[in-house]
Amino acid sequence: MTLLDEVIEQASDGDAASMLRKLMIVAHRLGADPLLAWVKAELNGYDDLNDIPDYRGPFTVNVQAVITGPGLSKGTSTLTKHGMPDGFDGLFELRFKDPLATLEGFAGSEDGIAVPWDPAIIGLYNGWIDEGRVPFIEYWGVYSAQKVFPQGALKGIVDVVRTKALELALDLQAQYPDAGEKDGPTVDNPDVRATVTTIVNNIYGPVTGLAQGHNVTQRVRVKAGDLGGALASARRFLDDRGLEQLRAVLVDDGDGEDKRSRVGKFIDAVKTGSVTLAAGVTTDLAAAGLLEVTTQFFGW
Repeated sequence: MTLLDEVIEQASDGDAASMLRKLMIVAHRLGADPLLAWVKAELNGYDDLNDIPDYRGPFTVNVQAVITGPGLSKGTSTLTKHGMPDGFDGLFELRFKDPLATLEGFAGSEDGIAVPWDPAIIGLYNGWIDEGRVPFIEYWGVYSAQKVFPQGALKGIVDVVRTKALELALDLQAQYPDAGEKDGPTVDNPDVRATVTTIVNNIYGPVTGLAQGHNVTQRVRVKAGDLGGALASARRFLDDRGLEQLRAVLVDDGDGEDKRSRVGKFIDAVKTGSVTLAAGVTTDLAAAGLLEVTTQFFGW
């Protein structure tokens, strides 16, 4: 049984963390850094909420509150964001950067997750009540409040990761059955690289981050077949001569195999410095960014 077989088996019915650890080995042996980064983030948690995939949020959630009124009366209510000032939608949203195993554990509980509002936020909301901004029972206020995320929705996040891992393993296995095995194929093969890039795009959606150093992130969004958009996105990586070289890669005729071959040769030329880049751009950053541009342009 290959590693991909084991990933497929556990993605269907097994321990999610164990599935991801096996997928980590596959990604490492492929030399697929973006894929490896996703697997590690799912295992260890995401460092930054801005880096999480769409399936981890933001989710609009209910806010359940304990409310108080005259004569020390108490009750419960569901709060609304109707009438709130702009910029406070996050009070009714949740995003999750926790390890997948943590979310899977909460998904097995009966109550799901409840995240309390900070007391300062409760005071702010009560101020909006006093100002008449938000509809509320007269002479009543909020004593405590919490965002509520149900058990079923948590299971949904875990199932999305399982499904993406399953699709990934099946796609790789269909084209490269020995992917992930010792001495198996790597992303040095342009076809393998294109396949893995397509998989990563499917995980994160059409917008992907390209890191330069530790703190700078550039983002690429290109619609399939949009030559002008592709060249505009590529301008951050290439000078005028390099853009003409890229244009030739994008518009030349040929079938899918010809196109993948042209892209692979072009990216290799970028890595070796044969393609002239924009000022201040490293070859690694340009190669990663232009691979995103070309694969999105061709719809891979």
